[in-house]
Amino acid sequence: MEEMIKVAREALHQMPPASRFAEADAAVLAKHRELLLSWEDELVERFYDTLFAHGPTSAVFQEGERPGREKTLQNWWRKTMHGPIDDAYFGWMAMVGLVHVVRDVPNPMMLAMTPFIAEFIKEKATQEAGLDAADANAIVDAFQRLMNTVGAVITYGYDHARTDALFSVVGMDVGLLQRLTHDEAQVRLTKVRGT
Repeated sequence: MEEMIKVAREALHQMPPASRFAEADAAVLAKHRELLLSWEDELVERFYDTLFAHGPTSAVFQEGERPGREKTLQNWWRKTMHGPIDDAYFGWMAMVGLVHVVRDVPNPMMLAMTPFIAEFIKEKATQEAGLDAADANAIVDAFQRLMNTVGAVITYGYDHARTDALFSVVGMDVGLLQRLTHDEAQVRLTKVRGT
């Protein structure tokens, strides 16, 4: 897990501080923990209804797998609500990137679902009768930064896993692989631009 924590730290370091999850956000989650936990069942159901209603995302799953995947999301939700959201937590998110490589889940599928969770929270918080506007906004903002951070760490973990795997298979120095990738991307960009 230390390797995944290192990957997560690299991702976090690259994010502008204002865009990533912070201690103040953790305090907001802690303050509203019971309310947020009460939204778990609806979040899990809507999340997987969305995935299973779309052919490409539905195809990622095996027959009868939904209950197990729902349990995974429930575990994530509970861990997020109870914390701590620390290096180990984000290392776990980097590992999710690795799992997505193994499961052939492309980044667009994952990147579509992090804002899905943020939008779900926004909808619930703004409709919650017991919340004043300031608390609702604080929850929405905290979740926006959390999902920004989770999405960035998972994506970075995904890219890191693919690069490392390619390096291992080809036996090429990572720096050389990155330079060759850059050069090939430049050639493709030139072709696309027609210059």
